[in-house]
Amino acid sequence: MKKQSYRLIKPFLLMAFSLLVITACYHPVIQTPHLSWKPAVECRVIQHKLGETCVPFKPQRIIALAPRETLDPLIALGIKPIGFTSYNSGGKEGLFGVSFEEVKGTKNVGDSLQPSLEKILMLKPDLILSSDFGNAHQKYKLLSAIAPTVSVPNDADIPAIDWENKAYFKENLRYIAKLIGQETKAEEVLNKYQKRTEELKKRLGNQLQQIEVSVLFYGEGYIWTMDKSATVSHVLTDIGLRHKFVPRGEWNLSIETINEYDADVLFIVDVDERSPSFYFQNPMFSALKVVKNNRAYIVSQENWRGFGISGANKILDDLFKYLPEGG
Repeated sequence: MKKQSYRLIKPFLLMAFSLLVITACYHPVIQTPHLSWKPAVECRVIQHKLGETCVPFKPQRIIALAPRETLDPLIALGIKPIGFTSYNSGGKEGLFGVSFEEVKGTKNVGDSLQPSLEKILMLKPDLILSSDFGNAHQKYKLLSAIAPTVSVPNDADIPAIDWENKAYFKENLRYIAKLIGQETKAEEVLNKYQKRTEELKKRLGNQLQQIEVSVLFYGEGYIWTMDKSATVSHVLTDIGLRHKFVPRGEWNLSIETINEYDADVLFIVDVDERSPSFYFQNPMFSALKVVKNNRAYIVSQENWRGFGISGANKILDDLFKYLPEGG
């Protein structure tokens, strides 16, 4: 009888507590809720787009709600959060830059645009890293009632920085590292990345000046390419490879304009997870000289659509694998 009563009471208490949390979110001082608290640990005030937050000096229980902007840099810094969200596109879950193996044992708290407040609450975080996508202000209010929350800027969020010429994945890593006191580790990670690009340059030798690279994305019947601010564009630039890109944004391409992106080496980002034969036997691609020359390669969107340093390193993995061929 006692067990049955406990089962009935537990969900009731959880619902009641959740209601109190949500009600508290509409308090007039919610934009800076942590400044009015008396934290159990030392913290410092961090200003961000949605307010200001007192972040613990050494957070131990971090939740990453934006895989590309928050989960990726944390994993690169050797920090596994207690919770994370994933992207859901066409019924498929993805992290873009980080593999699910790398977050094994960590709690998935839902979709990045609609995380589960109940799951987050149960994990008892001491820091939540969110982003400015979706209903950012509303989510920030709700999350701030649970734990100190910082809105991490995305790649188009800081006009003062020239993202086309200053790689977002590098600045993003430094931003996250500064939040959690891991600046030295961040520079070590970036130096290791730089050494890898130098090593690839050496392997390519004369090819470096001779080849031009193009990247095409294919998904749901659309073909598009990258702009200069994309992570993959910065990786190619760091290596010193000429590559084709559009001036701004990921632009949809037509069958008529796809020829403009013929190159010495082509990477096709497989958004729909199709077989290689779909691309190599498809008239849209098979007519390209690069395909006829067997220098077209199918790569995963999980790696090539990332915003972070982990994704950049996985792009490098593919470049090491495919580029030295044919020299």
